[in-house]
Amino acid sequence: MLNRWESWYYAAGDLGFNFVWQSIELYLLFYYIRDLGMAPGVAAGIFLAGAAVDWVTDPLVGAVADRLAPRVPLRAWVSVGGPLSVLLLCLAFAPPPVPAAWVPGYALLTYLGLRFFYGVGNIPYGALTARISPDANDHMILTSARMQGAALGGLIAALTYALLPTGRVGGADFRLGALILAGLAMPAFLATSWGTRERVAPPATARLHLGRTIAEMFTLVLRSSALRRLMATILMVGLAVTLLNKSLLFLFDQVGAADIGYYVALSPSLSLLLTAPLWSRLAERIGQARTLRLGAVLLFLAILLAFVSQGLASMLVCITLSIIAVQGMSVMFWSLVPGAVAACEQEAHAAGYAVRVYAVATITRKLAQALAPQLIAIALFAPHGSILMILAAVAFLTVLVVTFFPPVEERAITAGP
Repeated sequence: MLNRWESWYYAAGDLGFNFVWQSIELYLLFYYIRDLGMAPGVAAGIFLAGAAVDWVTDPLVGAVADRLAPRVPLRAWVSVGGPLSVLLLCLAFAPPPVPAAWVPGYALLTYLGLRFFYGVGNIPYGALTARISPDANDHMILTSARMQGAALGGLIAALTYALLPTGRVGGADFRLGALILAGLAMPAFLATSWGTRERVAPPATARLHLGRTIAEMFTLVLRSSALRRLMATILMVGLAVTLLNKSLLFLFDQVGAADIGYYVALSPSLSLLLTAPLWSRLAERIGQARTLRLGAVLLFLAILLAFVSQGLASMLVCITLSIIAVQGMSVMFWSLVPGAVAACEQEAHAAGYAVRVYAVATITRKLAQALAPQLIAIALFAPHGSILMILAAVAFLTVLVVTFFPPVEERAITAGP
């Protein structure tokens, strides 16, 4: 049912969205602190405020997209939210056209707009996996292709920032990088909008008021054990991924190797690009939950080795192993979302919860993204090595969650009575 080219047209969307995501994930906090001179607590507070707004706007996007799905295809949201998100990315990295005292306010406004429009495009984009095909194997193919598109997008973003002219406080011309990435993202969003086909018709939803539709989404969290397990996994894995990614520039800046940090920032995307098919094949053999646990254990051991390592070379090896582990876990938790969709729609008698489930997953992921800067801000006030200590603690908690409260796999749901 799924043709090869369509999976890559779908992956093009995450290529474009990851120009935005990686810019936020790897560079924006560093830009706020090093280039704009914000206090770490103020910069971290901006990220936390963004997450708080997401908790309101993302459910709204999910509810509206689900209600309009019979008439407005999900891919149409990509063609609107995608371009607007890269426009706000350019504004976020532009020199603030305001007095110094107003810079935090300007940064907050542009960041909130960036988060909102990113959600407008990315939440329906994620739900496309469940609408392009009903087949679980196709979902794995789409997720793997999506992860490779995301990896390529992140790699291009990291290369763009690393190779740009330096000389500014933070070391890279972030404004020029954002403009370049915006130009590259536009055709990627169009490829997804025009190159994919939604074969699974969304079930007709009850004609509820929008407020009740959103309330039902939160009721769904209370009702569905599968969704709660997925949220716990995404929260811990997302926190580990974001904390490691956002820490890279700070870690190498602390050891006097700031220039190397920009090239190490290539590793997350390069690792995802090269290892996503391998992680997917491993999941086909031993299952997604077991693969997730394997990645969590590898991350914990690699961070411990990085903490006790001596010298830059050994630290590079350990950090690289950590990056490989978190990218594998990223592939797994996104591939597990269709299982939660199936469980929720089965419990609700096919009431059409796909976008709302993806909204919950995205909110949880963004919560993890918001918590990571708070931990980094604390670590920056503590002695060197505190970032690695926090990473080790988060990795250990991740092992506990995926071992004792594991997510539900889609095959287990579809094979059930």
